[in-house]
Amino acid sequence: MKSNKPELEAVIDWVQVTFKEINHFEIMEYILQFDRELMTHENRGRFRYAGKWCFGGIELFTPPEDYLEMGYHLYMTGSACRSFEIYLNAQKRDWYDFFADCLEYGGKFTRLDIAIDDRKTYLDIRQLNEKIKGGECVSKFRNRVLLDSGTTAGKDTGCTINLGSGESLCCMVFYEKNYEQSKKTGLPVETYGAWNRYEVRVKQEMATYCVMELVKRKNVCFIGLEIINYYVRILVRNPKDENRSRWETWEPWKQFVEGMDKLKLTMRPALRTLEQKKQWIENYVAPTLKMIQVADDNLGEEFLKDVIEETTLKKHQKKIVEDYLFSRQEMKAMK
Repeated sequence: MKSNKPELEAVIDWVQVTFKEINHFEIMEYILQFDRELMTHENRGRFRYAGKWCFGGIELFTPPEDYLEMGYHLYMTGSACRSFEIYLNAQKRDWYDFFADCLEYGGKFTRLDIAIDDRKTYLDIRQLNEKIKGGECVSKFRNRVLLDSGTTAGKDTGCTINLGSGESLCCMVFYEKNYEQSKKTGLPVETYGAWNRYEVRVKQEMATYCVMELVKRKNVCFIGLEIINYYVRILVRNPKDENRSRWETWEPWKQFVEGMDKLKLTMRPALRTLEQKKQWIENYVAPTLKMIQVADDNLGEEFLKDVIEETTLKKHQKKIVEDYLFSRQEMKAMK
């Protein structure tokens, strides 16, 4: 199946940033640009933080009273980034604006993931795997983990290449995204067409550097040439010369790096949590509800209606409803 999507497209896939110059309410107002009433407080955190404020999968961790120097830590996974893009759109901001606001208020980034989707498939991941195994690669990474394509229940599950350590300032993961999605959904891999994903994960000072460059350039192309190609170069073996630094660059790798000139940073606002729950009900729960409704109708009972009316929503469930209604209103306002 041929995709109409761009050949190369980048998305922000993970963000962690710490603020020590402003408090949590100021982060809500100036960074997230949320009404503080949207966020729910919980008296439990992680990373040694005492508690957190949550909304739409976005988490803002608060320090212990006796150690305020830790600062406030904003934490967004990939799904939270997709959720946050709904609000960035409504605010008429993009990631460049958000990052600029973070820097303006003293934010220090501890992790940034940029995911590049390649629908032209410049690289054959399996062939790339073999070339790295065979030593046709120069790399600044000490650790290289190559996960060959395997099979589960007789199905090919795709190939993944991990480059670098998760503890280092930079690491990368290259994998066949179409196979990953097929495994997740059960749909044939052909449904997704040609699709590789290259994830660049940077931490600490390198994460802050990348954010500063994104804000300055308002362009994500440097990720390919100045980071990916800096850390890794794939070669063509020259049997007459043992010095790999003099080997020619593998042509697909050269075309991939040159193709980064076309790379665009995009946003893919996700369906809100309640929308996902509605889809789950439609796909999995509706048949059971229908059976109960048919039984109620035949017996003259109202079990289903009574159960729903007598159910009390918990605080976080009410927030899911409020979040969903708010996002629907914002999407209507954007039309």
